[in-house]
Amino acid sequence: MRRAITALIFALTTLTGTQEISTIRVPVRLVTVPTLVFSRESRIVLDLQNTNFRVLDNGRVQNATLNMSYTPVSVAVVIQVNQDVREYVPFIARSGNAVDALLVGESGEACVVTYGSEVTVVKPFDAGDLQSAVKSISAGGGPARMIDAGMRALALLSARPSSRSRVLLFIGQSMDSGSESTLAALRDGAEKENVTVHTLALPQLGKAFVSDTFSLQGLSSRAYRGGFKAGADLSKLIPVLDRTASVATGSDPFSILTAATGGTLLHFRKQRQLEDAIADLGIQLRSGYLLSYYPNSKESGYHTVKVEVDLPGAKVYSRPGYWLNTD
Repeated sequence: MRRAITALIFALTTLTGTQEISTIRVPVRLVTVPTLVFSRESRIVLDLQNTNFRVLDNGRVQNATLNMSYTPVSVAVVIQVNQDVREYVPFIARSGNAVDALLVGESGEACVVTYGSEVTVVKPFDAGDLQSAVKSISAGGGPARMIDAGMRALALLSARPSSRSRVLLFIGQSMDSGSESTLAALRDGAEKENVTVHTLALPQLGKAFVSDTFSLQGLSSRAYRGGFKAGADLSKLIPVLDRTASVATGSDPFSILTAATGGTLLHFRKQRQLEDAIADLGIQLRSGYLLSYYPNSKESGYHTVKVEVDLPGAKVYSRPGYWLNTD
């Protein structure tokens, strides 16, 4: 018996040494779709099950799975710190507690990247304290390399486990100057890595301030006590989501990134408005559904995504699509 096994091993070794073995690589990609659902009465819906959803990829129904447990979040906070925002940097620096308590939460994690003329990782995911990192920022420098900073944050997020929700949060002006990377590369990279981009935008010189922040009744960091208001009324958010979803291709960078990834764009110019906006994003993350699926089509190019629910009159908000490269 031992001689027979030895002969078999020798034969297999000879075969693999003289005959080329072809390897077939089939790209398998998990697509995650964070989704918000509002009722006909514009109240957020929290108790839907997997069977209530229907996900279409390029018009084809998918075998999607709803994650029934809370998904920990990985947040890359990207903050503009050049001279253009010097009057805002002091109170942004005081927002670390709000980001930590209202957005990241106990089971989440965060990194902090700042940008001006330089892009700096102030705090990586696996080290440091978020509040101390944000508190240490100061204004300086001329250009605002927003896209390069986003690419650096995207690289940090892509290294986090795929089981976590990945969020890229910009705090600054919707503009870029001096970046080597392109906005298209940042957008495509975020779609590829299942990263949702949310943006908290400061006013730019010569442009009118758009007020779309709103009070969330005691959810600022001053009143935070470790919980979130279940079923909070986010009806005032619907016009913001509608405007974000319908943004034109030629719009500003923040609008393009949020529209492409299913994120939210909010404006602020005061510390309380900033904290209210952070609280809103935290509620969105905890009130949304996370659907995922492996596409049953391997067609290269852009894939549209549509999520439907069997709730009459419901409004559904999710990422509009993603790019699939099978090369």
